[in-house]
Amino acid sequence: MENDEKTEIMVKVKVGDQEYYLDGYLKSNLDALKKSVKKDYDAFVLIVGREGFGKSTLSFQCAKYCDPSFNLERCCFTIEQFMEAVNNADRYQAIVFDETMGFLSNRQSMSKFNKALIKIMSEMRSKNLFIFLNIPNFFMMDWYVALHRTTGMLYTYKRSFFGSYDYTTKKQMYIKGKKYNSYCKPPNFRGRFVKYFVLDKKGYEAKKQKSISEWEDIKITEKKLREQRNDLIIKCFNRNWLSVEEIADVLKMSTKQIRRILA
Repeated sequence: MENDEKTEIMVKVKVGDQEYYLDGYLKSNLDALKKSVKKDYDAFVLIVGREGFGKSTLSFQCAKYCDPSFNLERCCFTIEQFMEAVNNADRYQAIVFDETMGFLSNRQSMSKFNKALIKIMSEMRSKNLFIFLNIPNFFMMDWYVALHRTTGMLYTYKRSFFGSYDYTTKKQMYIKGKKYNSYCKPPNFRGRFVKYFVLDKKGYEAKKQKSISEWEDIKITEKKLREQRNDLIIKCFNRNWLSVEEIADVLKMSTKQIRRILA
């Protein structure tokens, strides 16, 4: 993304039967991104910021501009939906991972997402896709994703306003700001975005609520299975059926994990 000074220019874009405004500098950068993808690259753009500041709105506008066929099927709320969308996507299509339900609110979930993301990134280079990742905290991203694999970043620092970071500036900020979770590096440029929602709002909310319900069911099931596993570990150890080392070997866990459960 280019290093230009901020202006108030908003440009009307027409995508299919939809019309909306994009920041002029942002449009220029998306145009450059589209040319790059057509030259056999792929594009990964991070969109970070607090909940309610418009990450979803901005990412959908960008995705629709890069790929006029972008629709609700390629708006993903879970890792499973995201992986399926990537596997089924055609060349030059856009996908948005929309973290809007607290799925990545803890380190364990974020670690799982980072691992899946790295796997996806290593396998999909030939697909030439536009990927937009709506993430609440830039500094929770794996260093490989944050520093090297993502093309650029948009930071929604308040509602309807964003800062744009290119590959180099994003990398510098991650290194400098990670210790204190501080967005300490000035963006290459600042811009505005409108409230226009390119997807069907009712369909979007319905899919999100369905995803939340499914995610909560999975969390409940995982909790029950974890409790059952822990009860079995404690019983095996207390009755001298198996040693810590033997339990760890059977369950493919570390002895440290087993001892933590027993404690």
